[in-house]
Amino acid sequence: MTDLQETLQDALAKYRLPLRRDQMKQARSYAAPAMRFASKNPLLLIGAGVLAIAGIVAFTNRKKIAAKAGPMIEDAKAKAAPMIEDAKVKGQAMMDGATAKGQELLETAKTQGKAIAEKLTSGRTDTPPNGILPTDVH
Repeated sequence: MTDLQETLQDALAKYRLPLRRDQMKQARSYAAPAMRFASKNPLLLIGAGVLAIAGIVAFTNRKKIAAKAGPMIEDAKAKAAPMIEDAKVKGQAMMDGATAKGQELLETAKTQGKAIAEKLTSGRTDTPPNGILPTDVH
């Protein structure tokens, strides 16, 4: 029976929050400044209460809200569809232009690189320009 109990605890361990007593003590020390601030400023607590009440009201009326917001959302989707298509066309045109410009720049760089390489290889001599060979240096 103890083996079954241990395996059950191991199975449930992955769903358990990793809270230990020392972590809870740390959380209290981290939350202390916020609690002091909240106790001195009641508007913060009032605002949190109003937000909680608004969330509860919205949750209870979620079906009504969805029914009224649904047509507005569909209308917005219908109005946005042509703008999305236009943006796709413009974006593709910009990508094509950038690709063409990039290819053009690559070709220019290749031709300039070849020209520089030809100048370097055609101007090469066996003696350096200053006339000192590496073997002459002592």
